[in-house]
Amino acid sequence: MKLRKETPDEIVSILGEGVEVVGEMIFTRGLRVDGSVKGKLCSEAMLQIGTQGRVEGEAIVRKVSVSGELRGVVHASDRVEIRKEGKVYGDVFTPCLIIEAGAVFEGKCNMSDPKAETVAESSVLNAVDMP
Repeated sequence: MKLRKETPDEIVSILGEGVEVVGEMIFTRGLRVDGSVKGKLCSEAMLQIGTQGRVEGEAIVRKVSVSGELRGVVHASDRVEIRKEGKVYGDVFTPCLIIEAGAVFEGKCNMSDPKAETVAESSVLNAVDMP
């Protein structure tokens, strides 16, 4: 018997069409949303929003692929992909943003390294504190 090792990008849970969730969702492996989520999504795994999927709120994930609609703030430690059918309305914080032709993105994107910002801020504070 050969055991298959699941990867963080592998979708193991599906929120189907007609399902609406309100609140905070925390998941450890890939999640596909074909229904509706209003609230906060947190994971170190993949979030996939299908063509019928709608997410409104905040997503803090490793990677997100949007073919449906996302309204809110996205923090992705790996990447954000907006597919040609996808629509993102809100601010995106990620080191890698991929937008296919035909996709919609209305918002701001911050691709800077948070670690670099912290070092720069502490350097400025040290310079100001020096007599």
